Amino acid sequence: MARYEAIRSGQVKPWEDNALAITTDGRKLALEARLLSATAEDFPDSKINALVANVTAISQRTTPTRGTQLIFADLGINPTPWGYAVYADVITKLVQHGVPQQDIAAIGDADTDAKKHVLFEKVRQGTVRILLGSTQKMGTGTNVQQRLVASHNLDCPWKCSEIEQRDGRILRQGNTNAEVAIYRYVTEGSFDAYMWQALETKAKFIAQVLTGDSTVRQAEDIGAQELSYAEVKAIASGNPAVLTLAKADAALHRLHVLQKHHADEQYLARRQLRALPAEITRLERRLATLTEDIATAAAHGTDLVTIGTQPYSRHDALEALAARLHALPAIVYETRNVPLGVVRGLRFGLVQHPQGAPDVSIEGALRRSAPLARDVHGPRAILNAVERLIGSAEAERDKARRDLEIAQGQRRDYEARLGTAFAHAAYLEALTGLRNQLEAALSGPAQDSAEEARPPVGVLVERLKALHAAHTLDAVPERAAPRRTATVEEAITTRIRQREQAEAVPQPEEEPPPVAPATPTPPAIAPEPPTTPPQACQEAWTPPQQLRLF
Repeated sequence: MARYEAIRSGQVKPWEDNALAITTDGRKLALEARLLSATAEDFPDSKINALVANVTAISQRTTPTRGTQLIFADLGINPTPWGYAVYADVITKLVQHGVPQQDIAAIGDADTDAKKHVLFEKVRQGTVRILLGSTQKMGTGTNVQQRLVASHNLDCPWKCSEIEQRDGRILRQGNTNAEVAIYRYVTEGSFDAYMWQALETKAKFIAQVLTGDSTVRQAEDIGAQELSYAEVKAIASGNPAVLTLAKADAALHRLHVLQKHHADEQYLARRQLRALPAEITRLERRLATLTEDIATAAAHGTDLVTIGTQPYSRHDALEALAARLHALPAIVYETRNVPLGVVRGLRFGLVQHPQGAPDVSIEGALRRSAPLARDVHGPRAILNAVERLIGSAEAERDKARRDLEIAQGQRRDYEARLGTAFAHAAYLEALTGLRNQLEAALSGPAQDSAEEARPPVGVLVERLKALHAAHTLDAVPERAAPRRTATVEEAITTRIRQREQAEAVPQPEEEPPPVAPATPTPPAIAPEPPTTPPQACQEAWTPPQQLRLF
């Protein structure tokens, strides 16, 4: 605490002392005081002495089956300047308790892959029965599980994945023991309590991210490896009330995040409810016009093709259209729309651009267009593109209907959300009041009559515990009104893609074009590959059921 006070008051430079250094020293002190002080004595109830007694008992009990054990420790591997090392101390005490020296090994002694392979084989055979190592060296790739009966965690690592790696050495396929044990050694009232609590918090956060159950969409960086001043004070004081105050602060922080998330949802609902009506109107208009154009095309399916004002048969329309195209300028200096005629009751034309290939457009109740190939845009290509545009109208109509249903469902959903109160408002208010009272009670003796009426610390602690027990922040708060449609719960693009795949019909092969006359065919009406689907409708475009060639 004195070191932390010096850091907070600016009495030391960051390179002289810092929070991370204090945290590391706290972890060492929780493991063994002799890691920090050359004059410290061997405490009889230390974690190392408890470990040695436990390992010795298990070794003697499993001697007939040559059971093996792992000891994990990330601190105290190398000797301190005064010559103390955790690994050496553990090995010495095990030998003093009757464990044969040849049954014990440290993974650091195997400094090559070949030596590691030999050492692991000895552990699998039971020749070496006790192996010490760090998570880094004795984690991934250590396959010694065959005879393992116990795994011992002498200290606590920083990451959940490191705990999984430690436990994964013994909880592993190929272990011949029906029952195994995992021991975790903790010094009461030390940094160990914080370390294991931090791992629990990280594990819960990771589980919430993987399952998607948490309503919190913002999170602090939980990878920091130093403690705050309040956390150090809570650990060092040993006062349960201080620890309760620290938990209340953490719960308040979570509640404030949830409250901000609720406010963000209300803002989003208001904004979407302003934008969705216009979008719904646009989709309704598009759906109606597409439906009208589809009906028009169906009603005029056998009509002749009109070029200009003159109707032609399908075959003769190519020559008339070619003549019309020859009359157009090759280069234009501004975008211009050129009407060409009528197909199946719908007007069609050409959109010329100063740069790039022209577009083909059709117009009934709705105007739609599609680009032509850059180098091939003769009469056959234009009529083929027109047929594709007419044939794609049904797919576009279905897409517009689906988008309309989704937009209507979103509007109902946002209307249900708008105006709902924060689900944890009462909890936040009660917790804030009790937390402030507890902080005032811990800060010093009462100064006036109002403070004298304040409940004692013990009563406030019990009230806070009861309040925590009565509320949970892990579950998603229920909405005030249930959603009336399930379509909003699925991503729009996913739903559209799935329906299009289900409704897709294989494209029939193109019929060969009729035999041309013996005279050479003009380049303007030469056969050409189909053009790309309309740019605005590429996502929902499907081939026409029948492709008409001229």
